[in-house]
Amino acid sequence: MWNLLKAIPLFLFLIAMFAVILWFSGGTSSIDEISIAEKQIGMELDSQRVDVGELALHVVFAGPEEGEPVIFMHGFPEFWFAWRHQMKMLAEAGYRVAAPDLRGYNRSDKPKDWNAYTRRAYANDILGLMDNQGWSQAHIVAHDIGAGVAWPMIFEDADRVKTAVIFSVAHPLAFAAVGNESQISWYRDFLKLPILPELLARTYGPTMMTNMLRDTSRGGSFSEQDLDVYRAAWDRDHAMDTMYGAYRAPVEPIINIPEDGRTSMPVLFLFGAKDPFLSLASAEKSVDFLGEENVKIFPELGHWMLAEEPEQMAGEILAHFEQIQQNSVERSLVTPE
Repeated sequence: MWNLLKAIPLFLFLIAMFAVILWFSGGTSSIDEISIAEKQIGMELDSQRVDVGELALHVVFAGPEEGEPVIFMHGFPEFWFAWRHQMKMLAEAGYRVAAPDLRGYNRSDKPKDWNAYTRRAYANDILGLMDNQGWSQAHIVAHDIGAGVAWPMIFEDADRVKTAVIFSVAHPLAFAAVGNESQISWYRDFLKLPILPELLARTYGPTMMTNMLRDTSRGGSFSEQDLDVYRAAWDRDHAMDTMYGAYRAPVEPIINIPEDGRTSMPVLFLFGAKDPFLSLASAEKSVDFLGEENVKIFPELGHWMLAEEPEQMAGEILAHFEQIQQNSVERSLVTPE
């Protein structure tokens, strides 16, 4: 027993040394996801660092510069790469598409303060991107965490959002009415612990995330090359330390949302019924606020619907935009009495 007690300091020292090695290891990924995406979709992409005010975002552009702007906002644990197939189809249709890495992800700046990852901070980055490009308005297309940023923008920055297409995250009032917090509250609490989440991420994070993408998506949705690209993005500058920001930051209420939940611009909501993370009931409840024609539920798709059916989802986005344009033309042809 005495010998065992004497060994405890050595054991603790070895654990501390292991933690230090983990802390300072990795973070130097050299995979060029831009060229990989260009080969996959057969289109040249324009990768830039864009000053958005408080910091700089990495943004990938495609399509004619004079085209109507469309901004894609990814979710967790994705980054701009998740939108490459949709970017191609919209760029070919004449839109100017921009897919940023949100703050804390991949090649964008990564503030260390948890308070830097509020929904308003993410939204201000997107508004800063629009200002940098000289866009008074843009179409917003968003998934998961990106959708959690887009919904407040729809109500709080309505003058800047021309239309929106939201994937997976239900209308805020539907989400509040049905509830989904019980599925993620333990995760949010864990991520607020000091140091431990970062150590876990650097030890097992890429493996856990890779397995999660495989296990919760339709088979074949993520190729081995895709997963290599994702692992590189998670490792770059220890991005997993800051990708958790949205879960750690203070939760802000959405302001300017009317009691009936109606939006001032057209919003299309798309949901995969096999989503293991978000509630089908909240998706169905969204009909009360968006109208049945603006809520589409896909029985055979899940949370990663952008990867499961990339062309179909791009087609839904394009059809939404085209219908809006057609409605606008029809209204302009109506002669008032």
